[in-house]
Amino acid sequence: MGKIFGTDGIRCLVNQEPLTAETTLKISKTAGYLLKSKNKNNSRVIICKDTRLSGYLYEPLITAGFISMGMEVILVGPLPTPAVPHLMRTLRADIGVMITASHNTYEYNGIKFFNSDGYKIRSKLEKQIEDIVLNKKKYLKILNSEVNTGKAVRLNDASDRYSEFLKGTLKKNVKIKKLKIVLDCGNGAAYEIAPNIFWELGHEVISINNKPNGKNINENCGAVNVNQLSKKVLTEKANIGFAFDGDGDRLIIIDEKGNEIDGDKIIALFAKHLIKRKNNKSKFPIVATVMSNLGLENFLLKNLNIKLKRSSVGDINVIQEMKKLDSMLGGEQSGHIILSEFSKTGDGILAALKVTEIISRIKQSASLVFDLYDSFPQIKINIPYEKISQKSIKKIKNLNKKKINYKNMRILIRLSGTEPLIRLLVEGKDLHNVKFQAKILETNIRNILGQ
Repeated sequence: MGKIFGTDGIRCLVNQEPLTAETTLKISKTAGYLLKSKNKNNSRVIICKDTRLSGYLYEPLITAGFISMGMEVILVGPLPTPAVPHLMRTLRADIGVMITASHNTYEYNGIKFFNSDGYKIRSKLEKQIEDIVLNKKKYLKILNSEVNTGKAVRLNDASDRYSEFLKGTLKKNVKIKKLKIVLDCGNGAAYEIAPNIFWELGHEVISINNKPNGKNINENCGAVNVNQLSKKVLTEKANIGFAFDGDGDRLIIIDEKGNEIDGDKIIALFAKHLIKRKNNKSKFPIVATVMSNLGLENFLLKNLNIKLKRSSVGDINVIQEMKKLDSMLGGEQSGHIILSEFSKTGDGILAALKVTEIISRIKQSASLVFDLYDSFPQIKINIPYEKISQKSIKKIKNLNKKKINYKNMRILIRLSGTEPLIRLLVEGKDLHNVKFQAKILETNIRNILGQ
């Protein structure tokens, strides 16, 4: 085990390193130690989880680690990831923990840590945790020998607190139009809170995939697969459909015609109707990743005179860039939408609520609201592997430097930070050329992998 943290916290198959029971306890104790070294008083930790079965394994392990270091733990049960920084602020917690593997299926789980400011912890602190956990001598030095331990309490109204915060983000002077909405909760953390909020606001709510059993989280549903949602919107003749992923920090939308609206189009809508109205600076920065469509970049610059700043993949990279630029809006094509005025991380329910607010104000259908630009054709291919050498990684990365024979085309080849996959993106104006180039690159990558 050479590395613990990936691009978004810790994530792997359940009971595999670095999330065996023994290592998970070490990680929790180490995180507690590093926090206690800064704050000698009684430190407080918020622990939240999604609906996957292995949450029953990791919640008590992580709780025990913090308690052993003399810390007070507040358990809030299954709630979306963005609830953590909000509850940290209202409960004056020093650290937050979300037990989730986000969009992955139930066989995976993971841990996301939040610092006292409510942001995901930086790579420097991740490295400190890794160094101690992976070094037996260093780890033995952090043991707490005091008789007094911490304690754990369960917060029963956590969902209500978060719900009231979300509803409070809506403008008082905008009369929300009552819509017929289909919600695909992905059998994840939003399964209860999302339908309740939209119903309380007066909408007609039809929920699907809102009966988690521990094993059906993200299973061909939610933000990772909107086929069920698209069909349901059409069958029910709904105004709009919202799909959340397992931990509720992503949003993908289906319009009334059954068309999918990705994170790029949601960013474009918010840039036009939320950000541009608030800020008249001609070069106000919006942050997206290298995966975002060139159509979005062109729309922002040509129609709104707003520049797009691109970060590496991962919402933590988007957030860090937003902080640096003091940006109000950022996100990912996959559906992470960060509205820094309200939240310090991506929030699917918040984004969905703000979409209903815009639809109510401009009185247009979802299909018209999102008809902002034509996307460039993109081909995305995920190539799985079992083992990969450093030599192969270098060869694959070098393919990014290969000269392309077509104008207005770009390629991106990268290793996934959450799964054993090579991710290939080819984008350009001509779909035929994009497909042709993608096939060539896929073949090259598979040859390098020996497939």
